[in-house]
Amino acid sequence: MDMAWYTVQAKRYNEDRVVRHLANREIPAFLPLLEVVRRRNGSRRIGLEPLFPGYVFIHMVPFQCDIQAWNTVLWSPGVHRILGSAEEPIPVPDQAIDAIRDRMDDSGVVRLTHRFGTGDTVRFRSGPMQGLEAILDRPSSRAGRVQVLLTLLGNAVRVEADELDLELA
Repeated sequence: MDMAWYTVQAKRYNEDRVVRHLANREIPAFLPLLEVVRRRNGSRRIGLEPLFPGYVFIHMVPFQCDIQAWNTVLWSPGVHRILGSAEEPIPVPDQAIDAIRDRMDDSGVVRLTHRFGTGDTVRFRSGPMQGLEAILDRPSSRAGRVQVLLTLLGNAVRVEADELDLELA
């Protein structure tokens, strides 16, 4: 029996619950997590969120081969439905799962790469320099800071800025 990946739609904010329950039933589940940086009350907080909110991948035999296992998944706490046609679940290509896993680090988290490249023209979207354009010089730190070249009074000045305050111009 060839196993394949399938997608389960979880109820809102129940992805972890679904994964834990399926693990207890010895059904392989995969919930890729994304490291996100959020601002709250002026401070930056790093957290983890599902890469695909509301969805969990499961590795199972085809529906016709083990209907009991599929019923276990379908009736698990936190599961809304299994994605597929009216007759049976539709498999996710292995290449899609492999592509997600390739982007994960050793701790199993997908980390976003810098949104901008050296030489990109960026615009400040907030703060005291809102609306001004600059050229991205280089990333400055792991904390999401970058250095940009800002032209002020005809001179290029290197300024450190938060990457979240910038957008492509």
